[in-house]
Amino acid sequence: MHTFFRVLIILFTTTLCAQNTLSFCEKSSAILTLLEKNHYQPKPIDDNFSEYVYTNLFERLDTRRLLYSETDIETFETFKTQFDDFLINQQCDFISAITKSYKQQLELALKTIEKIEKSRLDFSGKDTATYGSFREKATYSITPKALEDRWLKKIRIDIITDYLSLSNPLKFRKVKAELKAKVIAENKCFIVDKLQAVNGLESYVETTFLDVVCSYFDPHTNFMDPTDNTAFMNSIGTETNSIGVWFSKNGDGKIIVSGLQTGSKAWKEKKISAGDLVLSLEANDEKISTTCLSLQSLYEFISDEKFQQITIHVLTEKNNQESITLAKENLKIEANAVNSFILKGKKNIGYISLPSFYTNVDYGFGSANDIAKELFKLNAVNIDGLILDLRGNGGGSMKQAIDLAGMFIDKGPLGIYRDHNDKKTIVKDINRGTLFTKPLLILLNNESASASEFLAAALRDHNRAIIVGSKTYGKGTVQQVVPLPNNAGYVKLTIEKMYGFKGNSHQAVGIIPDIEFPSFYTNIENGEADNSTHIINDTINKNVYFDIAELSDYSKIQAQSNSRMKQNQAATTIRKINADLLSYLESVRKIPISVEGMKKDRDAFDAIFSNSDTIEIAHKSFEVVNLEDYHEILAYRKDKAKQNSYALESTQKDHEIEEAYHILIDYINQLAQ
Repeated sequence: MHTFFRVLIILFTTTLCAQNTLSFCEKSSAILTLLEKNHYQPKPIDDNFSEYVYTNLFERLDTRRLLYSETDIETFETFKTQFDDFLINQQCDFISAITKSYKQQLELALKTIEKIEKSRLDFSGKDTATYGSFREKATYSITPKALEDRWLKKIRIDIITDYLSLSNPLKFRKVKAELKAKVIAENKCFIVDKLQAVNGLESYVETTFLDVVCSYFDPHTNFMDPTDNTAFMNSIGTETNSIGVWFSKNGDGKIIVSGLQTGSKAWKEKKISAGDLVLSLEANDEKISTTCLSLQSLYEFISDEKFQQITIHVLTEKNNQESITLAKENLKIEANAVNSFILKGKKNIGYISLPSFYTNVDYGFGSANDIAKELFKLNAVNIDGLILDLRGNGGGSMKQAIDLAGMFIDKGPLGIYRDHNDKKTIVKDINRGTLFTKPLLILLNNESASASEFLAAALRDHNRAIIVGSKTYGKGTVQQVVPLPNNAGYVKLTIEKMYGFKGNSHQAVGIIPDIEFPSFYTNIENGEADNSTHIINDTINKNVYFDIAELSDYSKIQAQSNSRMKQNQAATTIRKINADLLSYLESVRKIPISVEGMKKDRDAFDAIFSNSDTIEIAHKSFEVVNLEDYHEILAYRKDKAKQNSYALESTQKDHEIEEAYHILIDYINQLAQ
């Protein structure tokens, strides 16, 4: 998952030294007090709060609707309007009642799986599974008996899915028993993992409840217990000795890739990605399957000092099996993250890719400093313009984004922060002068968020850059991590909202590019606005007086780009895939539970992407070349040669970079008129 926020640690040294942790009631009270006093937009604790917590708590505890039926949920109906009263009056026995119920439902599910294990399963296709539109929420089974039937369908579907994912499968009847044993074991582990939750089941339910309470205020306000916070702080660190891959468990309890560390080999080679299902790991002559494997055991295997190289085998979201061998290394983000090249063609255009606004807390340097180094080198070779690629950049350090913006403008305001007291803080470029004065293009997509959006909005408001790509995520809020007393956990809460210095905000609407590219995710993923508790978009009186040039007229450049894109095979393919994918996801599909029935549906999904290989093909608009100093690095760092070759090739084949190159040339020509 991506980092969308800056982190400010507030230390309460007197309380952190205490030994006894808080009770659940005391934690709840401390969190609500903290949110009421410090959240950007605090909400009343009333019946609306109760209904939200009621609905979302059981959704979190039973994301796949496999534990509770409607009949079971109805036993807690009175809680729907009482959670506010419980917390205000410090009556917290309800959490034990919910934990007891949760344990009972988990144990019932385990018995259901054991019952299915002993039964003969029907794969004839007489029974069907119905899939509704992706916009619809899953519903609970009406009765406990219907819930048993859901489990029976799930396990049969899992077995067929596993069979269809095999690279060279035997006849289904020959491997059916083996696959059934594997799937039954996985589903048992899914239940047992929850029953044996770290720190106990009640602690897990308490943590889930408190996180739901926080999310009522906005989607980026969260509760983390001390264990969660340690993992969180490690995830945003700038240096670690690892293979550069993070793992988690999905809703089925299976281990997936949750993220790739910026600058790592896995990140650069892109053979695996977040969401991929991890099948097994190998090191030396040892191999472990992830069936029933805990995350702790997985990380213990990876961290074993005798293993210096780990091979990960995954099943991608497109049903392809991939493997990648990764060596452990001391990964320093600031030494690996920035890619810069020259696009040599009709004009020589600089290209810099920045995947996050990272920072080194110890030394105060980070992405802005690294970009500055590249700008000096690019200026030295007299390029005609620059493409700054922020696609997939989910944010990070706002200070780094502010420092970077200052390299492209002489002076002036960059934006405004507003807090819950309506106090407005003007963010300024405090350094006179610029590092780069030539035409600038910023490339964005739907995964560009937070600091990326802030930078793009600021440079657009200064009429300093043309923005191209697809609509961004729309996160325009700032978070702060605050420890609770007695080492009882942490709250990451939203404290400010970002605005451009003209008074506008990209919160929940994103940055709309000056020239838009087609996207796989148009009308499928809308970003921040998809979250039910997102903070709404608004504008403020700017109170910023600064003379800037009027925004450029890009209508001619837009027309030129549209004309090219109509002839662009990649753009045509993406529009077709988007339309077909949207149709598939919005359709109601009734699928026979048989190998043939499920294969037909899978083939229909695969067919949507059948032409995706034609999207990224080499072109002759420009040649991607390294800066001269990098040739020297490659001469004595042979280990970087493969990664560099991949980066050159992927940049050369990227159709969006190709069109951005043409747009920037059109922009340069327009400025010269």
